[in-house]
Amino acid sequence: MKKLAVPKKWMISRTARYGSNVAVTILLAFCILILVNFVSARRSGRIDTTAGGRFSLSEQTKKILRELDAEIDITAFYTQNHYRREFAQDMLNEYVRQSKKLNLTFIDPNYKPNVAIAYNIRPGQDGTVVFKSGNKREEALSYQNEEQDFTSAIKKLLATEQKKLYFLEGHAESDIDGIYGNLRQMIEADNYLVDKLVLSERVPDDCDLLVIAGPQKPLLLYEEEAIVRYLDGGGRAIIMVDPSPAPSLAELLRRWGVMVHNDIILDPIQQVNGILSFPASIRYDTEHAITIPLTDPGGAGKIMTFFPIARSLAPGKALREGVEVTELVKTSDDSWGELDTEALMADKRAEFDEGRDFKGPLCIAVAVIQKEQPAEEAKARRVLVAVGDSDFLENEWLQAGNPDFFMNAVNWLTEEEELIAIRPKAQEEARVRRDLNARQLRFVTYSSIFAIPLIWAVIGGIVWWKRR
Repeated sequence: MKKLAVPKKWMISRTARYGSNVAVTILLAFCILILVNFVSARRSGRIDTTAGGRFSLSEQTKKILRELDAEIDITAFYTQNHYRREFAQDMLNEYVRQSKKLNLTFIDPNYKPNVAIAYNIRPGQDGTVVFKSGNKREEALSYQNEEQDFTSAIKKLLATEQKKLYFLEGHAESDIDGIYGNLRQMIEADNYLVDKLVLSERVPDDCDLLVIAGPQKPLLLYEEEAIVRYLDGGGRAIIMVDPSPAPSLAELLRRWGVMVHNDIILDPIQQVNGILSFPASIRYDTEHAITIPLTDPGGAGKIMTFFPIARSLAPGKALREGVEVTELVKTSDDSWGELDTEALMADKRAEFDEGRDFKGPLCIAVAVIQKEQPAEEAKARRVLVAVGDSDFLENEWLQAGNPDFFMNAVNWLTEEEELIAIRPKAQEEARVRRDLNARQLRFVTYSSIFAIPLIWAVIGGIVWWKRR
């Protein structure tokens, strides 16, 4: 039987056809790659999978950058071997992605010393970032908390005035230069002035906000009267009261419709460190400006606040017209307010007494406003925020949602709404680097570099072996 002869011309045409198909496929894939690269260059996005969003900006920073109305030139001076250069560059690039008002330039002072001299950057200032807008200038030195420092510099650059907070002292209050030292840094980072106040006859005229941070001794009569006159005259305050035997300031707060209970809040369900008297909360007023950012910032879930050894508050009948009290933070349904505080402190044990103790949920913090008549047309005056605890702002406990709650209260009372948000958190060194030894770190490094290519090489070898 004769074999059929295949025309050589037909073979060539088939080869050419297959070759042209491959060429068209390659060209099409190349065009798609160019198109994807073109689109991604203009509409880039990132996903931060690190613990705590280490490479993401806070809601407060994003809010400030979105609302920028002035051009800001950012000049970052980093040598090539600066240990924070890569992180700071990534962070500043994220700032630029958020606002077209920012212009970023990186300068190596070793290669461009004349530029460094023009900006007054000395040899020991490697890692300095200069922010300029018009004739105003602010600097931030890169160390560990870049976002806090960079955002603070921008806020100071744009501020037209600095409002002043006075912390009352003389009654064993929490010290703003000691146990509240970290809080002071946070307040000043939001461009506020901070000072201490020993009351004489009156609260100073330059006081934009008076803070009473858990006095342990009673205020003198003339001091309470001075605070009453201050609030009646349009002043604003944050008043924190601790459980007995600390003074409750009940008469002062009752004028503004706030009842202070003589109890200690206990919560068997939502607590910190397994301590019954350390109630934690994720139950907030969902419409108040102070607590909205804590309810679900950016879809990340609620942010917890906690209050080590607190007393409960409640709305009551105010002695003034037009007063409205909003319950900002509440405990769980299983909590209660223990009235037998002496037995609690002595025996460290407690049980809920029906008909005697206060049943949860209990209020820990309230906000007070006053509307002048007629109420329908009046703009509410922001008067005070009261909290049944002062320990939650101590250096040890200034974490989770505690600093955000306090700073939001400050910004709300001083009418700095643009600063109300979840603010930048202090950056921490990666835990994996702290917890692994040198051999384990080398294993993780080499595995990350070689493992994936090796796996693909093995898969490719298996496929080739089966098809050969």
